[in-house]
Amino acid sequence: MEESGYSAFTLAHAAEEIVRAGPGSSVDWRGASLVTHFQPIFNVRRQRCFGFEALVRAVDDDGAVSWDDLLGRTTESARVLLDWTCRAMHLRNYAMVDPGDLTLFINVHPEAAVRDAGRAKEFAGLIRYYGLTPKRVCVEILQSGCSSEAKLREAVEGYRGLGVSIAMGDFGTGCSNFDRVMALSPDVVKIDRALLAGAVGNERARRMLPAMVALLHEAHTKVAVEGLETRAEAMLAVEAKADFLQGMFFAVPQAALADGGAGRERLDQLLRNAA
Repeated sequence: MEESGYSAFTLAHAAEEIVRAGPGSSVDWRGASLVTHFQPIFNVRRQRCFGFEALVRAVDDDGAVSWDDLLGRTTESARVLLDWTCRAMHLRNYAMVDPGDLTLFINVHPEAAVRDAGRAKEFAGLIRYYGLTPKRVCVEILQSGCSSEAKLREAVEGYRGLGVSIAMGDFGTGCSNFDRVMALSPDVVKIDRALLAGAVGNERARRMLPAMVALLHEAHTKVAVEGLETRAEAMLAVEAKADFLQGMFFAVPQAALADGGAGRERLDQLLRNAA
């Protein structure tokens, strides 16, 4: 099924049909099997799990399939449908294990968001179809280009009007910049690990991270640091006064929801050492 000629309304229903036809919790797409893996996001101040980011994992008969390879199998006209299908799959799979009080982060490509401009209520319908409420969903806009920044802003305002919160992912890479932060006014900006990795062992770079976090706080957005893999990186994020932490240092992405116990213990140790 191609996306060309579909409205967001029919895209939502097409995505539902694809997910419904999939075996178990997976979805078939262009010879690959898609599944959801969840990674917890921890609130530093409250010292507990705040929510989970839903991540796509794809495999075929030859093994793991990267996202770029998956896009290579997908025509330009079907890529927005792929985006919607992943949204529906994540919502369905989260509903099956939903703890009832945490936020689900769903990645949305900016160009797919552009197509949602003026039709955001259909996304709310998809959320409710799978038993969640918009206020428990965070749309994470990926740091890629799009055909219209104005339409992207319109779509984000549409999401926000539904009660969905907004995050910007991978800040510091791709098309991420403070201009987009000011235009979209996200609730959360997620700093990419590429910036953090450069700060470990480099005093000059180390001083830049707290300054960036402070600037984002001045823009009235909370800050998450993602991709944390080591204790040293996690400590830098804590010292920089990040609001949220995410990465394999705390928990690896997996199909089942992590109980968060090990991650909370590691966060508690970091905060005791930082005190």
